[in-house]
Amino acid sequence: MGISGFGRYAVSGCVAVAMLAGCGGSQPPIGAPGAMPQTLSEPAQDKHSGPLLYVSNMGDAHDVTVYPAGTKDPSPIKTISSDLEQPGGICLDGQGTLYVTDVDGWVVEYADGKTKPSKIITKGINTPAYCAIDSKGNLWVTNIGGPNVTEYLQGSKKPHTAITKGLTYPVALAIDHSGNMYVGNGGYYGEGPYSVVVYAPGGKSPSRTITDGVTAPNGIAVDAQGTLYVANRIANNVEKYRSGQNHPYQTITDGVINPAGITVNKQGWLYVVVSGDTEKDVVVVEYPPGSTTPSGRQISKGLLDPFGTAYSPPLLP
Repeated sequence: MGISGFGRYAVSGCVAVAMLAGCGGSQPPIGAPGAMPQTLSEPAQDKHSGPLLYVSNMGDAHDVTVYPAGTKDPSPIKTISSDLEQPGGICLDGQGTLYVTDVDGWVVEYADGKTKPSKIITKGINTPAYCAIDSKGNLWVTNIGGPNVTEYLQGSKKPHTAITKGLTYPVALAIDHSGNMYVGNGGYYGEGPYSVVVYAPGGKSPSRTITDGVTAPNGIAVDAQGTLYVANRIANNVEKYRSGQNHPYQTITDGVINPAGITVNKQGWLYVVVSGDTEKDVVVVEYPPGSTTPSGRQISKGLLDPFGTAYSPPLLP
């Protein structure tokens, strides 16, 4: 199937490799936001009071699908598509605000429960991949075109901090309860050297670098106990690292084919976006806390070239 499962449905148009150099004559160069998409009206959405799982679709759907969490192969209860062209990473804050990176050059903010943007961030954005929210509610974004990670204070559209040291092709991103930030170098179509770079709270230089078990890190998550999860495209696995350790202690392979975004909830349930080798393999796989075997409650409906995922309520803040 080639180097990655991403872009399978969009290969005749604009594939995910646009994060590197754009595609087609109408694509903007790296660092320049594309023509902003039109905001379209959407039908009323169903309501759901329980926990939710969000999944971005970078293929022809160009949307974010929302599912009731912990349910066997549910249909989406909501879709979000306004102002999205190639939605990538997803993150949520404690107020339910949703942030979606768009690799065409912006980050879209949606207030809790809304499908229309409340804000669009373009300053400091340069081919964004993933995003994360820290314990203070601030937004962090990995920019492949930087290469850097930019911080936006809660409510701001202007970057407050930019981190560049230790970054070569920053994609995956996660922040733990203590404020340590984890950035994966070389995921998706990026080339090595592959690593997960760790930054101490407030630090702009790496405090340590993890290379053991890291092969094209497409997704990163950290649970409430500080366990690090790294989804590797080349190895087709998810490696687990105990807090503060540089060597994996457990490997998940069952159900993992071309993994992308991953997320973990407060109880330790893990969700892995799987691009697979064929269209039927495209699923989101759920793993019980501490298990390397899927729960059997995977999601397959409404997925089209899925990329990122996030759980609500989020782990932070």
